[in-house]
Amino acid sequence: MKKKKKVVKKRKKDGKKLVEKAGLAIKNEFYLEASWILSSIIEKKVKDLLEKIEGHKPGAGYTLEQSIKRVKYLHLTSKHPLLTLHFTIKFIDELRNWKNQRNTIMKDLLEVHVSKARMERLAMDGIRLLKEFNSAHKTFKSEYINSDLVSNQSL
Repeated sequence: MKKKKKVVKKRKKDGKKLVEKAGLAIKNEFYLEASWILSSIIEKKVKDLLEKIEGHKPGAGYTLEQSIKRVKYLHLTSKHPLLTLHFTIKFIDELRNWKNQRNTIMKDLLEVHVSKARMERLAMDGIRLLKEFNSAHKTFKSEYINSDLVSNQSL
């Protein structure tokens, strides 16, 4: 009897499922959970961005903080014009500040009462940042692919 081969499926739809789960969490007023889901989506997208720019995927131990710092460094070096065109330093700093707010809220949960409004604001800011990131990332990817095709044809 033949053994069945295990097929490794690409998880392309994971992002959509996570966005749906974040939306459901917000709908049911689980704002902290929604912000963590949004954080994982943003982390995946930032790592994808780094993979496109640098040609290799950051390791598993590469945190969101390190990824954001790396993107900012690459932006400041101005070696990647598409990155500087689509992602502003202000936006990169907003991502980092949002992540820091998320961490502060987690720490505050142990010591003080964190208001529902504060957690809701965190989740809503996360959604806004994700939307901005998605639009910038989408145009970055399309121009990156087009520039890559042009450079390959000229060779």
